[in-house]
Amino acid sequence: MICIGLTGIFGSGKSTVSRIFKKMNIPVISCDAIVDKLLKKKEIKRQIAHTFGDEYLDKNGEIDRKKLAMLVFSFPRQRESLNEIIHPQVFKMLGEKLDMHRKKGKMAVVVEIPLLFETRSEKLFDAIITVASPLSVIKERLKEKYSPEEIDMRIKSQMPLAKKIRLSDYVIDNSGTITQMQFQVKKILQDIMRRN
Repeated sequence: MICIGLTGIFGSGKSTVSRIFKKMNIPVISCDAIVDKLLKKKEIKRQIAHTFGDEYLDKNGEIDRKKLAMLVFSFPRQRESLNEIIHPQVFKMLGEKLDMHRKKGKMAVVVEIPLLFETRSEKLFDAIITVASPLSVIKERLKEKYSPEEIDMRIKSQMPLAKKIRLSDYVIDNSGTITQMQFQVKKILQDIMRRN
């Protein structure tokens, strides 16, 4: 089974590319979706409250994600502490999902993993694709959901886009139309399948 890593900076369009792969019948595993599930688990909530304080849980005992995000994107040491709690569990669940697809006889699977290089996960993948988008486009795309400061904090917490591009096997330019992006995805997938 060919394992394709899909990465990019915050707001670059990874989810859009994932949807294109899904339409091409390529299974996609989202590490963000894995994190969402983990943040609902009792043990993870307990560890987060123990590490950061009960004030990071809301009145229902759920993680106050906005408050926690402000903390971890403002202070690198706090972000490292959160990653130490979350990342081992993410990779455990990712491994289980990959095994499931392997057993089903899938030819290829895409893993949408924003922090692919930051977590030094390159060895997991046969090919790595970075989705690139101009910063002005990203800010415009996200302005309804995040303040300019929140966008900047999240982008600064990740490896710079230029470095991700240098470390990748393929780059998808997300500054054009959806049709142009579909064409790029199809061409890259054909090349990956041919090489592997």
